Amino acid sequence: MSITIFTATGCTRCKIVKEYMDCNGIRYLEKDMKAGGKDDFQFFYKENRSLIYRGAQGIEFPIITDGKEIRQGIGASIAFLKSGSALDGFFSVGTLRKEWVDGIHISSGSADQIDDFIAVLKYLKQSKLSLFVETNGKNSKILEQVNSQKLADAVVMKILGSEEIYKKLDPSIEIADIKKSMALVAQMENHKFEITIFPIIRDNGEISYMTPEEVGEAAKFLEEGTGSKKNTLIIKAIDPQEATMSEYKALEPLLTNDLFVYRTKARKYQVFADIDKSNKV
Repeated sequence: MSITIFTATGCTRCKIVKEYMDCNGIRYLEKDMKAGGKDDFQFFYKENRSLIYRGAQGIEFPIITDGKEIRQGIGASIAFLKSGSALDGFFSVGTLRKEWVDGIHISSGSADQIDDFIAVLKYLKQSKLSLFVETNGKNSKILEQVNSQKLADAVVMKILGSEEIYKKLDPSIEIADIKKSMALVAQMENHKFEITIFPIIRDNGEISYMTPEEVGEAAKFLEEGTGSKKNTLIIKAIDPQEATMSEYKALEPLLTNDLFVYRTKARKYQVFADIDKSNKV
């Protein structure tokens, strides 16, 4: 494998990825976008703009390519160097800085790749990075390994809804798998649960937000999974303008005042349920 890595001067994450390639005998060509590789990167970015994430703080480095595939960010880069595309889904571009690495999604990758996934997390931890891990409940066996080996410094479980909504979103879902993840997350030291109120396509074809009653049922589901009414549960609202489906964009955004009734329904089963204080819609 021959890799081109685009870096930025002083980028610690870039250094960690280069050290991984050095240790594993992977040949690479470095192009520093703040030094001699500036023109090369500008051309590369122009040619691949749709494949490169640019957030509010700019472009996340490193970015690696083998001439065909592109991966961005430390987690996705090391995962690709380790296993090619087999770990796709587990890692995305992160937003946290300093020693924290996020964009780690336990539920989005293939459970068959557990050994390589755990190996990537171990390398990140050995590099003195703190890992922020997400799950929606699927792949509880992977979460169990992450927990037992203390590979996550913080974890959030994004509850998709009640049992009924989980089954509607994915008929192959195993409810026991979701409940096991709930119980595992509740055991972890730095954790929280979230419910995001998102649009649902109803049986009659209409699109509407989750109802307060459905959020209440999701909170009940959490109580059943953890055996506790005292979990930290944050209720958030999706911004319809950020949705990928054009049909969702036509919905009016939920305002903060709209969320109080959702909180009331959730508190019947989770007494610490509260509204996301950073909610801007």
